[in-house]
Amino acid sequence: MKDPKSVALGVRERAMRGDDAVDIALWVKAELGDGATFFAFASCFFHGLGVPVHAIRELEGWNGVGGDRDVPDADVRTSLDPYVLPLRQQRQV
Repeated sequence: MKDPKSVALGVRERAMRGDDAVDIALWVKAELGDGATFFAFASCFFHGLGVPVHAIRELEGWNGVGGDRDVPDADVRTSLDPYVLPLRQQRQV
């Protein structure tokens, strides 16, 4: 498993270049690998984008991350877009 803080840098870079929140989350999952915990996944978004824990907790179980809840991609966007979109907009200015 890669260090979540180094993955967090990639999260920020991807948000700034305009990647979709779901694509970023899939990338994080792949970077961390199969043995990653939900805590590691959440840490990447906390350190990379400043996403508060309560928002990240909504994603627990998405795509097998930290559980088996059925969390649709739309919920991922709802939770992460408030932190992803401002970075995308900063780059466009």
